[in-house]
Amino acid sequence: MTLPDLAGHQVVAVAQALETLQRYRGVLLADEPGLGKSYVAAAIARALSPQGFAIEVVVPASLVRQWRRTIEQFEVDASVQSHDSLLRERSVPMAAKRLLIVDEAHAFRNPRTRRYDALARRSIGTRFLLITATPLCNRADDLVALFALIATDDALRGHGVPSIRQAFQDEDRQCIDRTLAGLVIRRGRDVLPPALHFGRLERKVIRHPVPEIPSLNELRFPLLADGVPRELLRRLMIRRLESSEAALAETIARQKRFYERALDALAGGRELTRRDYRQLFAADDEREAMQKILFWDLFAPEAASTQPDELESEIARLEHVRAELERSPGAKLALLMERLANDSVPALVFTEAVATARALFASLRSRRRAGLATSHDSWPPGAIDAFSMGKVDVLVATDLASEGLDLQRAGLVVHYDLPWNPVRLDQRNGRAFRIGQSRPVVTGIYFVPQRNGRSSGVVSIIAAKNRLRRGMFDRAPASDDQGADLSLLARRLALPHRIPRDAPELKLRNALQAAGLTAPPDLLQPHRAGMERLIAEMAGEYLDRRRLHQLEVLLEHETTLQNFRSP
Repeated sequence: MTLPDLAGHQVVAVAQALETLQRYRGVLLADEPGLGKSYVAAAIARALSPQGFAIEVVVPASLVRQWRRTIEQFEVDASVQSHDSLLRERSVPMAAKRLLIVDEAHAFRNPRTRRYDALARRSIGTRFLLITATPLCNRADDLVALFALIATDDALRGHGVPSIRQAFQDEDRQCIDRTLAGLVIRRGRDVLPPALHFGRLERKVIRHPVPEIPSLNELRFPLLADGVPRELLRRLMIRRLESSEAALAETIARQKRFYERALDALAGGRELTRRDYRQLFAADDEREAMQKILFWDLFAPEAASTQPDELESEIARLEHVRAELERSPGAKLALLMERLANDSVPALVFTEAVATARALFASLRSRRRAGLATSHDSWPPGAIDAFSMGKVDVLVATDLASEGLDLQRAGLVVHYDLPWNPVRLDQRNGRAFRIGQSRPVVTGIYFVPQRNGRSSGVVSIIAAKNRLRRGMFDRAPASDDQGADLSLLARRLALPHRIPRDAPELKLRNALQAAGLTAPPDLLQPHRAGMERLIAEMAGEYLDRRRLHQLEVLLEHETTLQNFRSP
């Protein structure tokens, strides 16, 4: 088998990443979409594999097959598993030399999730390569969480950054720039040679009316906890309506079933459970909205606090909403049909809601060779591959298909729904707007809801997040040596590393001493997130020599990997 050729910008990224991995044990590869980050990662794996490194690749489930093909092309022996599989493997591998590659790493930006915890533990003792074109999604803390996975908090103290976490907390621009320069590889299309240029992205906006549904304002949400604004739930309803009448109709049906179950609970003298709520209202495509607006804790914990007639009245109001939806003219759908009728180019149509995707597919399949790809549906079977092979001309998909896939056959990308997070827009465009795209122009169409009274606020949220991203990355990071304030640098290097008195490391050391065991010498050093979590866990449990030996081995793996140590 002939190994794939790397472009010049990819060779540079491989060399830079290997050097950073040697220095800090971790690196964040954040090139913009379409520049071939998976090839860079596979080449890094090939470079380290002969040195005895076990290669582990963790990717979204939809990309497992694609990544296995890429790894095979580079003749690398590696395990490839999905993000979710980490939740089933909480053990820490004891191998001494491992390279862990995580694609679409922005999925691990929240340290409070089980997913982050599982990855942090998996990363102990590894060289760690995170890959994402969109490392900053909502706030600067997204970056802090990713940096905590790949480097110790003081990894850059030799360059005047005594604490990465503190630099972001203090909004210290100089230290932030040095952190980005030291741990992140991020380039745009300007690094491509002329032979690899791939046209341009032409953006167009279609403003669509949102149906007037007056009965939405009459909903009372009787099981909502006291003090919680009803406007929060109305915003969710409006958000679903901005997607499609079908999406709101599905939410209304779920809410109605929830109240019917509440009536059954009242009649039977039992309480509603979290499971009742999640099964009936938290549909897969509503998860992001659930995280932003609808938490179980907003609802009254006891159904007995609500009278049956209140629930029956709310069910009647939901029926009024459903009836009004049935009379809606479907203006947004008509705009899409008109646009696709005038353009025969292969198209990707992205929606937020599964119900919307299904409704679009049902309308399109009689007019175009259409396919459907959601977390629940694939029609025809293997719809994404069918689109790539030319068997389908319009692929309607949720953001299941927005990450990592090579769908450069498309010349039109339709954002039928605007996502809460603007990074999704970049990811969607990147399916078609990438190396290998031969069209001179790829068109991106953005359906933007017209303001007519209440709105979900999605446009203003996207604008605010885009400003944050531009402020973080759209400036040249300072190099290691340029522009340094030497007196400030000297003062920073003189700062000792202080551990709070109640830190888990101290608690664990004291517990070991109380058990007559000697604490490992590296216990009080700064560690990456995975080691920190393991130490915190061990500080609260019974310790014996076997557990201590495991800790000593893992600490050795963590510290001996860092051959370069900043002074």
